[in-house]
Amino acid sequence: MNKKDELINENSIDDLIRYAETDDADDLSEDEPILSAAAASAADDGEAPRTLAEERNEYMSENADFDEDDFTDELPEDDYGAPIPEGRGTRAGIIAGIAIGIAAVIVFISVDSGIIGKYKNNFANNFSAVFSNFKSEKSAEQETPTPKPDIQYKTEVAANVIVPLEGANEAEFVPYKNGVLCAMMNHLSYIDNTGATVWEENTVIVDPILKSKGNYILLAERGRNKICLYNDKKLVFETEDPDAIAAANVSSNGDVIIVTDKSSYKGGISVYNKSGSQIFSWASGSDTVISADISSSSRRVAVALLNTDTRAKSVIQLFDVNKTDSYAQINADDSVIFSVEFADDTLNAFGDNRITGVSSSGKLLYDNTFENVQLTHSAVDAEGSKLVSYDDGNIPMLNLYAPGGALRESTALTGVTDFIGVKGRNALYNIGRDVYFGKLNSKNITKYTANMDIRDLYAISENVFAIVYSNSIELVTL
Repeated sequence: MNKKDELINENSIDDLIRYAETDDADDLSEDEPILSAAAASAADDGEAPRTLAEERNEYMSENADFDEDDFTDELPEDDYGAPIPEGRGTRAGIIAGIAIGIAAVIVFISVDSGIIGKYKNNFANNFSAVFSNFKSEKSAEQETPTPKPDIQYKTEVAANVIVPLEGANEAEFVPYKNGVLCAMMNHLSYIDNTGATVWEENTVIVDPILKSKGNYILLAERGRNKICLYNDKKLVFETEDPDAIAAANVSSNGDVIIVTDKSSYKGGISVYNKSGSQIFSWASGSDTVISADISSSSRRVAVALLNTDTRAKSVIQLFDVNKTDSYAQINADDSVIFSVEFADDTLNAFGDNRITGVSSSGKLLYDNTFENVQLTHSAVDAEGSKLVSYDDGNIPMLNLYAPGGALRESTALTGVTDFIGVKGRNALYNIGRDVYFGKLNSKNITKYTANMDIRDLYAISENVFAIVYSNSIELVTL
């Protein structure tokens, strides 16, 4: 306790005692000194009269273990054994209570540790928080801190290059090696991550469907019949299917599967080996064929079918290319399975409200469903890592799943994404012209601002991605 506190407390004690003593105007006059019996006796002996406050202060200084009983034990009767009048006893009790209260305040002010210290700190913090709400508008404006720079994301990249490409808006792209493949009308080229065109070839495909796995590249003519398979830039075979092609895919072993608009049916599928021979075909009479794929090692065929007679109901049928009948079926009620794709021998199925994994033998490996939520985009890499976007109560979300279907990361976005991609644990997505690539919920994710409006995004490797514009393509290396 500092010197200022001592002065305040000593003066306060004297004032409070004097106020309590002089409260009864019937017993004391305004100018009469307030004396105890002992003080009055001393005054008769010629000593200077002493007030109760002086006696009390002397007593407290001589008795460090002062308590209420010590002080009040002398008050019930005077020095001559005569009882103290009732009013005076009451005033003595008041004086004692005031003294104890003041002593407690002194202790509270002096102690800065233990329970009292914690309480004082909490009180000070809370009082400061409340008091800050009453600061003037001017003060608040002056004390508003400068916003911190965006430190949540990396913004530097190792390299970026924009490759002019007339007609990019209508071209097809897929990741390939350390760059991208580009297919246009009668044209196929490979552009690496430095922006160099490694090779280009003329083709017979007018409106191309472009797919690639491993070294194999598939070109199929949308709405027509032509199919071309390449091994890198070398043409492996060229053939035609009897029916118009709606969708297509290729395995890393060179097997080609196409979905066709088969006459008198609700869709059909055909499989060609890398020699160009048709080795399997099947047609659906009741359900619409939506998507199909073939596995690399076991050569199992998966077909997604949709029935909307009474309600939306999807079915996944599995086939052996050496047999005509399906050997396994997975039902997905109240769902629309819009894509099936093998990662080696594990089938990944994406629906409007679920993602499902099925083994090549037909065993259900995982089934992640979304209640009252609709998936908007999906992506899967060659190893089976999956990324999906959806809207959860007007909050844009991204979920990243491991090849086995376990949820790795989930994050809320600050805006709606239009394009997504995935490579291992790295997610690729955009919000407007801002492109993000890296591990979700990590400060290591990179934020890159595109130069123009984005048409599409592709994750090429764990440190390279491509941005497609209407008249060019940009390759960015982290």
